[in-house]
Amino acid sequence: MQQRVREFLDRYYPRLVELLERCGIPRSKPPLLVLGVLAALASVVMTTVLWVSHRVDADSGPVAIEPASAGRPGTTVVNAERAQVLSMTMVTRNRWAAGWSDCTSGPNCRYAAVLDRDGARATSPEWPVPYATLASGDEAIAVAPPREGTLTGDTTMMFQMTYDGPVLTRLRYRLSTSTFGPGEILTDQVVPGRIVVVNPKESSVRMLDTRGSRSPVCDTTGRCWVLSGIGRTDILWTDDGGKSWQSQALDNHNQLGKLAVSPDGRTVVTTSVIVGDTGQAVAKMRISNDRGATWTLVQHPPQSLNTPPLAFDDGTAMMLGGRPNDRPRLYRVRDGAADLDRGYPGDLADLAGDQHLMYGFEVPKRRTTEVVLSTDEGATWTKFAPR
Repeated sequence: MQQRVREFLDRYYPRLVELLERCGIPRSKPPLLVLGVLAALASVVMTTVLWVSHRVDADSGPVAIEPASAGRPGTTVVNAERAQVLSMTMVTRNRWAAGWSDCTSGPNCRYAAVLDRDGARATSPEWPVPYATLASGDEAIAVAPPREGTLTGDTTMMFQMTYDGPVLTRLRYRLSTSTFGPGEILTDQVVPGRIVVVNPKESSVRMLDTRGSRSPVCDTTGRCWVLSGIGRTDILWTDDGGKSWQSQALDNHNQLGKLAVSPDGRTVVTTSVIVGDTGQAVAKMRISNDRGATWTLVQHPPQSLNTPPLAFDDGTAMMLGGRPNDRPRLYRVRDGAADLDRGYPGDLADLAGDQHLMYGFEVPKRRTTEVVLSTDEGATWTKFAPR
């Protein structure tokens, strides 16, 4: 052992002494003291590295939680006597996510989500605020927003279906950025009045620093659109993931309303609204068939819109609207004018999708428990209960 120590000192000691002399330790110090100093420095460095590594691992590693052990089962919410559908996202007829609520079993409302993936169905745990249902590529997911409505405190969870079954994951909070990448989801459903970026692959969520505040929509070309403006309506778009933005003023006198973009990005529909005693009334509706280069003012739009319109690749659009406080109807925008459409499934209270799959949930006299869908642009409809 002593021989090995001598060999080590003969080989490395002169270099160590020279290095430490530059740091202020004189050559007169004995070898063992020099080694002791190096050992202490190495210990501090290793402790710091381990502490940082532990912090990074704790923050960056997605935490997957078994739904059964995460809290009370959400099936009690979905199957409650007064349970209602709050939100619905369909990617295909067999891949969807539905948000449910139960506000009659106690002083506080309870919420849960149901996911269906090619016939395999699962229910999320209960949550104290409504789940946001989102499309993630060819999958549907549900995100449980933080209770405080901000990404600085409480937990945000993601519920999804995989080949191995349902997975509940704690989303990591990332620092806010002005850019986003392919596969990330822009949504204004997680934090009120703000757009956030959800990354399902790395199980993270962060604020998006942009002038836009609502209605984020991304088309299949990679262009993403948002609405902005206080007391006015502006539309913004980016082709490079937020590195640069272009904008256009649409209405200098009325607040921002709804935005719809067709899958290919060529058809864009925007509305601005007037906020009054009876709610929001449509001030202006515009449609563009050339990706926003030119706009046409839509004639005879519904007086109010309950949900964003649907923009189709063929230059037309559909919407759910009507007179304030009246039962909404389906309208189609064609040749610059809005007219009542031929088909209507009942008391439809929501409308989403595209020309290949339109869907929405109904609000009958008692409660909302069923969703209707159409694969022929509203000519015929199919009804089912998403639970």
